[in-house]
Amino acid sequence: MMEKLKTVALALLVMLSLLQSYMLSYSYPQPEQPVTEAEYVKTEMLGSQATLDEMLFPDQIVVHLGNQQHTVLYPLDRQYTEIVNTVKQRNMEGLRKNSVSALGINWEDVRMKRPGVEVRFRDGLPLSVLKRIMQIKGDVPVDNDVITRIWIFAQTDHEVRTILFTDTSNVVYEVTKADYTTKDIEERFVGPVGTQHIPYKLFQSDIYLPQKPFPMMAYTMGVSQLTVDQLKRTFFVDPAVTRNLTERDGSEIYTDSKRGLQLKNEQHWMTYSDPVAPATDNRIDYLGGLLTAVQFINQHGGWNGSYGVQRVPERFLPGSQAYVFRQYFGSFPVINPRHENIGFMKITLQKDIVSGYERSTVSLEPKTMTSKDGSLAGGEILDAKLEQYKKKSQIVSLFPAYRPVITDKAYDLVPMWAVELYTGEYEFLE
Repeated sequence: MMEKLKTVALALLVMLSLLQSYMLSYSYPQPEQPVTEAEYVKTEMLGSQATLDEMLFPDQIVVHLGNQQHTVLYPLDRQYTEIVNTVKQRNMEGLRKNSVSALGINWEDVRMKRPGVEVRFRDGLPLSVLKRIMQIKGDVPVDNDVITRIWIFAQTDHEVRTILFTDTSNVVYEVTKADYTTKDIEERFVGPVGTQHIPYKLFQSDIYLPQKPFPMMAYTMGVSQLTVDQLKRTFFVDPAVTRNLTERDGSEIYTDSKRGLQLKNEQHWMTYSDPVAPATDNRIDYLGGLLTAVQFINQHGGWNGSYGVQRVPERFLPGSQAYVFRQYFGSFPVINPRHENIGFMKITLQKDIVSGYERSTVSLEPKTMTSKDGSLAGGEILDAKLEQYKKKSQIVSLFPAYRPVITDKAYDLVPMWAVELYTGEYEFLE
């Protein structure tokens, strides 16, 4: 009897083994249930999206009226817009590289007597980028110099010359064929301005000062701080696996073992890093880099206001490629020389991949905005302020700007005269 039971048990084991072998050989694992939309980690949009072309604009236009008269126009001014649109629509062809001295132009005479305009880009735009918004025909020179201003002026009653100045002091490009006429100078550039705008005078070699008070609105609006959860969802594929560290200075660091996010809460500032192998090719694709930077910001939080391209990498400094976008409110930039680096976004590229990103964590609430009339000093009062300024000889630019003042509940934009020094630092005329 026992032998029969053993035989039956052995037969069952053999059958189960055969069945298991069959299942392993001829059956397939069932696919997992689809992941619901709520389970995906999404990049959170914290602000608005923008295009590169919206951020390529001159910071000011100097209009030379002749007879030693000048005025300065800023973005959103009607005459500014009309002049920029005209310059964008006209063809500029045949760029001929030259030195300033070889042109044989008396620039003092042009500045004081010849009607014309200077279209100024404070830190300059590379030719390949400028070509994106202007009708520059033909091949861009291989050097891809950075253009800081375009000066269009009537040399005679029948001849107009167009000169592109670069960030190298003695290097310019002359446009050998352009669509501008003396009629354009009279009717589109100089004529519409007339006596409607504040007169300016020359200060030092290349700065213009208003001879009357400069009207400028002040603004106050609500403000909120981007939360840690919002930022983690924006920069990490899986926020749940991030670790948190607190440094001695109070800043917080979040990391998923590859990417890092540092938050300086008191300064309303964040720094994102994604280590990339150092680039071996030092050639810079300015346009490609800017497009990559804008796309990254669009996909990782968006823009908390209006911005303009301020700075591109320096050609002669190999290594990382840093692009800076300056925040604007209305016609004027937001400048903050203190530790709270509010007022710009900075993107660093390596091998065309974003390796660093810095920005403010402040989120503005324009719906709560209030405004009041204000003005900046001009004329003799401004002259006196400059006379007392200890670093007067170091000034490379003087311009109206907003100084941000942030409290727990409000964001104030205070009109100020901003001073840019040759070191690249900013200060205010108090």
